[in-house]
Formats: sequence, C-alpha cells, structure tokens
Amino acid sequence: MTPAVASLLVLALATAPASAPPATAKGPRAGLVRVAYDEPKDPAHRPISEHLREGKLLETFAEVLGAIRLPRPLTLRFSGCDGESNAWYEVETQTVTFCYEFVADFERTAAGAAQYGISREAAVYGAVTYVLLHECSHAVFALLQVPILGREEDAADHVAALVLLRAGKAVARRALSGAAWMYKHDASTRAPDESDFSDVHALDAQRLYNVLCMAYGSDPESYAGMVEKGYLPKDRAEGCHEEYEQVAFAVRRLIGKSLEPKAVERTRAKLQKKWDALPPPGPTPAAAPTPAPEKR
Repeated sequence: MTPAVASLLVLALATAPASAPPATAKGPRAGLVRVAYDEPKDPAHRPISEHLREGKLLETFAEVLGAIRLPRPLTLRFSGCDGESNAWYEVETQTVTFCYEFVADFERTAAGAAQYGISREAAVYGAVTYVLLHECSHAVFALLQVPILGREEDAADHVAALVLLRAGKAVARRALSGAAWMYKHDASTRAPDESDFSDVHALDAQRLYNVLCMAYGSDPESYAGMVEKGYLPKDRAEGCHEEYEQVAFAVRRLIGKSLEPKAVERTRAKLQKKWDALPPPGPTPAAAPTPAPEKR
C-alpha cells in the first residue's frame, strides 16, 4: 500500500462524528491497537513480509483504529499459517491475523485483473486492504458489542466498503477494484456446492454485487459507468443509494460515538498535508466485471 492510500484511510475515519464523552482511566481508551509482523515460516513469503513492513500497512491501520475507544487492546498481525490462505479475527485473543499465504494467492492471481483495467498493485494490495478492513470490522463489532441484524459477514463487508468510499475516490477505486477482482476471480474459477450455500459468507458473486452497489450508492454520478456498461444491473442500482445511506447511518449511530475527538484531530492534522498533495484520481477502472454464471 502506498503512503497516500494509507493517509486516505486514516482520514476516512477522522471525518466521522466524534461526540462521545471523554473516556475515564478505567473505561474504554483510544490507542489500544498493537501490530506484529511474524517471521514467515515459508522462505518464499519473505519478500511479502518485507514489503508489508516497509509500507507500514499495519501501523496505518493501528492509527485508524487507534482513534476508537476500545475496552481491551487489539492486535493486528501478519503471520505464516502453515499453508492456510485466510484471514480472521480471534475473539479470545482480540487478534486479527492475516496469513502471508493469502497475500501470496493475491499475487498469483493478479495478472488476470489486467484485462479489466485493474493494476497489479490494486489487485494485490487493494484486496489486502479491503480484507483487512473486513476483519477489523469484526473486531470492532465484538469489542464494542455492536448489535447486528442479519449476517455479520455482510455487515463487515459493508463497513469495509464504507470506510474506503469515505476515504476518497482514489483509494476507493484502487481498493474496491482489488476486492471486485478477488470476488470475480473466485466466482469464476469454481462451482459452488452445498458448503457454499450453507456458509456464513454470501456467494462470491453476491459479495461482488454488494461492493458495486455500495460504490454506486455513494456517488451515482462518478460510478455511473458501472451501470452503463452492465456491470451493475439497473434494477439493483435503483436502490443502492438507500443501501449506502443505511450503512452510513448505522456506523454513525453505533460506532461513531466511540471515537476519541482528540485522537481524530491529531490524525487529521498529521496527515492533512499528504491528503492535499494527492493527485486527482484517474478514470474509474473496469473493476466490476460481471461474474460468470454460477455453475450448477
């Protein structure tokens, strides 16, 4: 992830409302997020680990989440997972773990994204950013005891997309392009079976359309091309603004009240110059290919 993208993510949170009363010494506090880059178990993952360390990706997320008053410390960790390609939040240890194997899989499939106008950086680190935000959303839900109607996995997808869309057009297009490619690739390369239909996650094709709908709903004018090109069906697009506003309202009411005003202001002041120096976003990438029909 580039420093510019990192700055945008922090400012996305910094623009949220923060009106809760100050935390007491014994109550929830800001700045309780720790990071760890474990040594890779597989030597082939060492370049991935070094790149992530140099980019200070987890430090950026720690700064984002550090503006939220949390009742207990939260740890963000990149680690080797003995061949497992995954990311998850562990309630018992309050730890988000992201496997180097998962990043390696994004790198292996990134080349196919070029046919849709998605850069390698977006296909890899856009997807990493989105998934990490998804898992951090699970952590926030658990630590703040956020009430959720429906499936938590859908809610985590929505919050991840909202944070990116609030961060600005440049970062949203890069990261959501990566997420769209991830879902497109997975939906097109394997036929779903009963385990997919019974899973707590929606089907990859459904998650793709949900991401596209959130993007279109946030700014129908900027993302009009997704509908014009048939990436997002018109019938779905008609209700996307309401879907986006529903998520934004829930985040304001359920999470925004836990923000630490002073931490928000420090973050904004520290990174405002980087925000102002960012180049304007390029054209919307073809980040939303229509998924291949599900095989039965």
